[in-house]
Amino acid sequence: MELEEDSYNRSIADKLKRIMAITDLDVNGFAEFLGRQSSHIYGVLNGSRILSIPLAKLIGEKLGFDGTKILNPNYLIPTKISRSENLILFKKDNAANSSYFPSKKIDRSINRFVLDVLIPSGLFSEPRYLFEAIQFSKKNFDKDFSSDQLSKALRYSVKTGSLQTKKEPIKLKNGEFGSRLVDVYFL
Repeated sequence: MELEEDSYNRSIADKLKRIMAITDLDVNGFAEFLGRQSSHIYGVLNGSRILSIPLAKLIGEKLGFDGTKILNPNYLIPTKISRSENLILFKKDNAANSSYFPSKKIDRSINRFVLDVLIPSGLFSEPRYLFEAIQFSKKNFDKDFSSDQLSKALRYSVKTGSLQTKKEPIKLKNGEFGSRLVDVYFL
């Protein structure tokens, strides 16, 4: 039962990430758009809070669709939400605050992307391999980095103290572990 609930909560968190990706809002921007605290949004994303019906309705109201459908794991988030009048107005009013918009941050540098987007996303709450960070970036932010590019940015984050690293056995494509040690990154 608990496994099903965890799976459901992950699917809802994935839907919220998809909404944020479509709207080009990061957690702080999305929270501001909704008039909620960033910690509340982070909680839903990392599974420590559930997405309530009132919050789902608010998201739908702000983006022009039936927000309660977010709670249906089979519902696909429509891309038309990016053309919501409320969202367009919010972006216009907050255009000077580039910190709300991942696309503006990501374009500056991969280092900024790691610091401003990947680390706050919660990806590194447990140790992650480089390939996992690459896959996560592609899936959640449509950013296709080479392993060399992202590796340099992750090492920079370790150097600045934003991330930690340790050596772990390499994870093979078949899911088993090899004998070679590689870096894994975590908070």
